[in-house]
Amino acid sequence: MNFNRMLKPVIAAFLCAVLGFSLFACNNGIDVIGTVDPNATDRFTVVTPSQGGETEAPSETSLATETAPGTSGATDVPSGQPTAAPTEKTSGPTAVPTATPGPAGSIPDNSPVYGSSETARMVPVPGREEEVYCVTLDESKEYWDCPVSKIGHIFVHNLVAFPELDLAINPKSSWHDWNNTTVEYVRLLESVYSKNYVLIDANYIFDYVYRDGKLIANLKKTVKLPKGKTGLIISCDNVCFPENEHGTGRIDKIVVYNDHIASYTRFNDGTEEYSYERDVCDITEQFCLKHPDFSFAGARLMLACSGNAGILGYRTDDRYASKGYDVQKEREEARKVIKYLKEHGFYFGCHSYAHLDITTLTGEKLDREFNSWNTQVKPLIGYTPFYVYPFGTWCEADSEQYKRLVSEGFHVMYGTSMNEILVNGTYKHRDVGNIYGERFIYCGKTLIAYANKGVFDKYGDAYELYDNEGRYIKLYR
Repeated sequence: MNFNRMLKPVIAAFLCAVLGFSLFACNNGIDVIGTVDPNATDRFTVVTPSQGGETEAPSETSLATETAPGTSGATDVPSGQPTAAPTEKTSGPTAVPTATPGPAGSIPDNSPVYGSSETARMVPVPGREEEVYCVTLDESKEYWDCPVSKIGHIFVHNLVAFPELDLAINPKSSWHDWNNTTVEYVRLLESVYSKNYVLIDANYIFDYVYRDGKLIANLKKTVKLPKGKTGLIISCDNVCFPENEHGTGRIDKIVVYNDHIASYTRFNDGTEEYSYERDVCDITEQFCLKHPDFSFAGARLMLACSGNAGILGYRTDDRYASKGYDVQKEREEARKVIKYLKEHGFYFGCHSYAHLDITTLTGEKLDREFNSWNTQVKPLIGYTPFYVYPFGTWCEADSEQYKRLVSEGFHVMYGTSMNEILVNGTYKHRDVGNIYGERFIYCGKTLIAYANKGVFDKYGDAYELYDNEGRYIKLYR
């Protein structure tokens, strides 16, 4: 035990040197298109982040080939850290499901807003592809004006659903560093729920406004939330489940099973599992069904998709036709799941098409990136105002890349960090009308690195959140 006490600060110091992120908080309140003075001075900067995180751009890779979305692309982590999944699949132990879904009656019944007394809807903007998020409040409930600085945004990757499989293949798996186990994700939900956080849709915190004849986004100052509750956004990046991840500890795809969101996994021995407790979508869904007051107006998660491996576990990209997939059938299946997810409080963001650092793309490469997104992904998930930077990078407001993002209709751009920042504009340039925010990254590495620094205190106790049984590195007080 003395050895552990000596080793813990050494590990934490090393990881702190490697990491450098900054968290995000957001907020605010009306339900209709409004007008905002673009010259107003009420810009919201909570903490100015230090520059850190991923500083080294990935090597240039043709967008026509798969850029390892399940390896270096699957986790937005600093360069130089091991992120590759095993290149060779090992049969390893066969995971035995702890719970396989039974009849629909064995889990809570669905309702349009899962017991929430508020209702939400997306209202199309006439003549444009954007939609405005509108909430109808319950007049019998008490609400308060929650300020922007109070709302947090936690970012995760898809989970290590089967730690025993992952560690059998790679005893020091990097997925255990930059992802969470199912245990840790459940503990996070339980912790933030106990602290009176409530899930909100990120669309709720901004208005669409007109400026110079263009429709843009602006932060609201406050949002109405149930009295005693604080808003929280949770997003999940790179939701694609590429083939090279199958059989290595993650699920294979998101499905609808018995009229509920579920995870599907096919194991190396040919057995299959449909589960409600393996990944972020199904776990969040079940938690909200059991605790409807955790979801404001039925809100769930932002799913930030990259596209070149397909989305949600379906091989929807054209290039998979040459690998023997029926791409049209894959798209049809994906559309069914997307429709269900949207109807049940989930919403989508763009995590790029090929999971490349956008700051390294110019000219033809930039064209190819957005053309691929617009033809391969957007027709499936629809328009989204959210652009989630791969690798946590961000673009200067006067850059070619930033101007392209805006021209493509992305008005809200997110990075990653461990501080809280949410502003009208990019980090250095307060370009009113486009929102820049950073998200708190929740993973094994950050739990270890910041366990004693109070960073996690607002969301939970890092030592209690950490899954010692499912990880090869232990975390003791």
